[in-house]
Amino acid sequence: MPEKKFTKIFFATDLHGSTRCYDKLLSAAKFYKVDVLVLGGDLTGKMLVPIVDMGDGTFKADYVGVKTLHGPDEVKALELEITNSGYYPYHCGKTEMDELNASKEKVDKLFMSVMKDSLIKWVDRAESFLGNLGVTCYLTGGNDDYQEIIDDIKDTPHVKNADNKVLKIDGLHEMVNLGWSNPTPWKCPRDHTEEELLAATENMLASVSDVQNCVFNIHVPPIDCGLDTVPKLDASVYPPKPVFDKGQAVMFGAGSTSIRKEIEKHQPLLHLCGHVHESRGTTRIGKTLVVNPGSDYPEGMLRGAIVNIADKKILSFQLTSG
Repeated sequence: MPEKKFTKIFFATDLHGSTRCYDKLLSAAKFYKVDVLVLGGDLTGKMLVPIVDMGDGTFKADYVGVKTLHGPDEVKALELEITNSGYYPYHCGKTEMDELNASKEKVDKLFMSVMKDSLIKWVDRAESFLGNLGVTCYLTGGNDDYQEIIDDIKDTPHVKNADNKVLKIDGLHEMVNLGWSNPTPWKCPRDHTEEELLAATENMLASVSDVQNCVFNIHVPPIDCGLDTVPKLDASVYPPKPVFDKGQAVMFGAGSTSIRKEIEKHQPLLHLCGHVHESRGTTRIGKTLVVNPGSDYPEGMLRGAIVNIADKKILSFQLTSG
């Protein structure tokens, strides 16, 4: 009797530029012998860390306190620490550092360029690694990623820019991919209204041939599902501050009402989400399995999920960390 056909998915999200987590993601494809790798947003890091050549054989960097570095070995060690935590080291001289300090426009332009270059390198490394395994990685941005950066990600044979697209991941299953979120207090680049989220999802679902075999790869969780619980923030100040009641942080569901409505209405097979790092877990909304693997990228810990899917069935699922 032939073995029952299924597809093994490994899903991780919210790496925020961490090279250590990204390396673990690629290794997971081989270690778990998966068929499909799904990398949800947010992909990019949050900050540049200049490493300034002082011209006397030493280097200065302001990372977890001001540091003076002596020689290439110390510089290389700090670079690794910075990239593993999700930030971007940038080498410059004192003159360029002064120019950057004097111009936010120059800093913003440089930051965009470094983020783009970093993602191009990530795609190149994935293609080289996954090509030998015959595994395809589908990636999207998140609400923290700039649209122009995500748009610049080019498909390769084994890496597909799935953002805002419907793609087939095997002979049975289509995947709806959306990296937006509902509004956040941080006013991120791809925060959108609930109406826009609903319209974008409905537009993609119009081309789905079999919604019962459909996978949602949508960055934001559905509201009040238990996988979207975060401390409530006061957005009237910047940076936003936690709201307290009788000395306790007020918790609430930060997920999307629109995405919950879409899940309840269409009942896809699986919803892969992230966005809320601290709400790792699984749940069900009707027949739909909802998975948020969480994120612990500052510690270099890769949180992931393995899901085995067959024809209109979830065969098994497991959260991973390492």
